Amino acid sequence: MLASKFRLTKNNDFLRVYQQGKAVFALGLVLKFVKNDLLRSRIGFVVSLKVSKKAVERNLLKRRLREIVRALLPNLCSGFDLVFLTQQQALQLDFSQLKEQVEALLKKAKLLQKAIK
Repeated sequence: MLASKFRLTKNNDFLRVYQQGKAVFALGLVLKFVKNDLLRSRIGFVVSLKVSKKAVERNLLKRRLREIVRALLPNLCSGFDLVFLTQQQALQLDFSQLKEQVEALLKKAKLLQKAIK
């Protein structure tokens, strides 16, 4: 579980990331990010009904993404708000493929401090 201090929860924060943020793309995922005025990064996840009508599938995808990001948190640059948006292709990916896509997004955005083993 991602600690509450690292979660993006307010609607206004999501809107700010959507409107002012930059975007990078990978298979089944989009990462939007913008600098914040905090000493830590906050992360949000969006899995819409367009991805799947089944709540079970949407929740599974969110749980996987949260776990992947939680493991990468020590290597993440601080001071950013990040929103992971999912697309239908993400449902076809298993955990390791999803992890590779998340790492690729963070590398493209230059938000990782250290190399990942």
